[in-house]
Amino acid sequence: MATRSTYLENDFVELDLGRHFVVSDGLIHLPAGTLCGPLQIANLGTKWGYLEVSLSGPGPFDLPQLIVAASEQDQQNIAISLKFKRNNQDGSVSFGTPVSRQRLDKTLYLIASLRNCAVTKIESRVSPLTESKAARIFAAGILKRPILILKSGLKQNKGYCFQDWPKHSTPKDRFRSIIELATRNFPNPDDLQFGQDPEYTFWSNHRFGTLIPRRMIDNGERTFPLHVGVMTKDGKTDTALYLTLNSLLSANIPGEMISVISDQTTLQLPHGIITISETAHRERLTYISDDSFLMILNSGDCVSRDFLDTCQNNLDKLQISYAYLDHDRVSPDGTYCQFEFKPDCSPNYLLFHNYPSGAAVVRMSHLRDLFKKLPALALIGINAAIYACAIDASQNADTSVIHVAVPSIHLANKTSTLTSSDLAEDQKSRELLLNLYAPNLTIEPSNTTQTNWHSKNPRPPKISILIPTKNRIDLLKPAIDSISNHTKYPNYEIVIINNQSDDEETISYLEHLARQGTATVTTFDEQFNFARMHNQLVPQLTTEYVLMMNNDTEVFDSLWLTKLVDLFELPNLGIVGNKLIYPDGTIQHMGAIGGLKGPMAHPFSGADDAKENPLLAFPRDVLGVTGACLLIPQRLYIACEGMDEKLAVSFNDMDLCLSVRVNLRKAVIVSSSGGVIHKESRSRGTRFSKEHQDLLNAEADYFNSKWLNHIRPDPFYNPNLSLNSAYKLQ
Repeated sequence: MATRSTYLENDFVELDLGRHFVVSDGLIHLPAGTLCGPLQIANLGTKWGYLEVSLSGPGPFDLPQLIVAASEQDQQNIAISLKFKRNNQDGSVSFGTPVSRQRLDKTLYLIASLRNCAVTKIESRVSPLTESKAARIFAAGILKRPILILKSGLKQNKGYCFQDWPKHSTPKDRFRSIIELATRNFPNPDDLQFGQDPEYTFWSNHRFGTLIPRRMIDNGERTFPLHVGVMTKDGKTDTALYLTLNSLLSANIPGEMISVISDQTTLQLPHGIITISETAHRERLTYISDDSFLMILNSGDCVSRDFLDTCQNNLDKLQISYAYLDHDRVSPDGTYCQFEFKPDCSPNYLLFHNYPSGAAVVRMSHLRDLFKKLPALALIGINAAIYACAIDASQNADTSVIHVAVPSIHLANKTSTLTSSDLAEDQKSRELLLNLYAPNLTIEPSNTTQTNWHSKNPRPPKISILIPTKNRIDLLKPAIDSISNHTKYPNYEIVIINNQSDDEETISYLEHLARQGTATVTTFDEQFNFARMHNQLVPQLTTEYVLMMNNDTEVFDSLWLTKLVDLFELPNLGIVGNKLIYPDGTIQHMGAIGGLKGPMAHPFSGADDAKENPLLAFPRDVLGVTGACLLIPQRLYIACEGMDEKLAVSFNDMDLCLSVRVNLRKAVIVSSSGGVIHKESRSRGTRFSKEHQDLLNAEADYFNSKWLNHIRPDPFYNPNLSLNSAYKLQ
């Protein structure tokens, strides 16, 4: 078939289909993702043109979607998508859409996303979008806000009419308004960046393939039993709903497995898709088999074409109760951006924050069992009930939670911020599950940027705060004063470990603290060994909890210790660390990542304390926390035999955390409450001699060899992210 790059009005040109088609009985069968370019519209002489494509043949023409990509190699950079579909009586289908010239001299490729569409000919033309032409197509209802109109929806979506114009508008005003309507959801073509995160667009294209795979899509029968509910607001059949349905059908999810959950139950949809109220949808779920899975999407959310394959390959196992996937968002121009790469199952993080939200599936047997266990779940929304299933599954050893680290779900931008009603529903689920698994802990209603919690336990356990020091009264005195002046927690003692101090002022100060009863002073008369000094002291204590704390810290929040202790109401908890900040207000510590820049490292060091980042706003599961502020029950410290004394200076705190996780099978979390400044290694300095640096390197090597199998991969750090630069794309 011939291809031309010059188009005149009313001059249709056949498109070269390349290799991506199947010929049978003289007909062309187009699989989803067929590349049908090229088109060159840079010679239009204007920023905007009007693209029309005609498919001729016996059909079927099921849910067509046309996309223009920047190049054959770069199909991820989507510029426009289909706005209109018209079925002609002569067995052809025509598509029309305004197109931007975008980047000059850029050859664009047309991608036809069709479900087994049998055609005899594909033709295309691009003509200048003149004022007269814009007026004609506007009157016909074609040019409007981006929308995919199904046959059953034509009568409901007639577009704008001339009677909608202000009475005295000029043709130029009308033309400008037409263009604005047509391009409302698109960036300026001269400033087009193809999504809000070009780095992610490039990365996902190379790591997971293009938006529409170039390979032949298998249209055979699928065996994975997935039921999908699509929530739509106000019962409207808008663009967002059709994009969602299109993506589900293009992923070979049968229409009879899809329900549109809406108060408007009279909507007519193709392929056996039904519309149903939320109440009726709950009843319908009772007829779904126990082995089936349920997923709930919002109108505008989409799935990748290989989504069903991904589910079948990862989830088709009887023991899996709940699964969630990574996701990104669909920008207004149709490209992927704002990736959210999630940790593996994090039970404590999940209690505070519904991080899998919008990209999860649940096995029906688990959902039913939880409804029986908690009848009150019937009074909340289905999304919140699925969140309850996530919490329940993560807390039970006999159920399995799977994280699929592939961004196969693409959420609409409008769902990027949870509404107050969404948060209220999640809170109801959280409270029901807390009554089961942490009855003495209250997590207050929160937004996406902060949360608060407190214990109902009337008996605060006693805590020993252990602070090693060698001289450095300039650091030690502010640390002790801040604890004494800014700690509301009523039941604690301070124990100072004097490590060969020889400064008279420091010695005098320690004697003063002991006389006043402010602190107990013990002696460690050996070369500095952080692990050994604690291993010797902790078994001698009579308190329930031990708080390891540096002498270069300062407390500024009166609830800092209360918040740490209250978190031990969480089930199966072993260690709690704290978010620490530098004196300039930036973050010093918020947990450690295994394998980052070596054995382990702090990912947020020097970053702004951005509350909108959920990784900084909520307590969460981590592999390790710093010993600069680490709380552990004394019995667990003794049970794991303390820290490895071969790690005198570094990684001893991480060794303790891993020992608690691996040997005692207890969780390690980092608290987001903060309230403590850490000046980081001020007492020992940051400039090391060669001998000391050699010691640090040797300890790093030893730690790495001891724990390598448990720190790589880090289950709480997504494998798609870099180990050279935290939370950057790999």
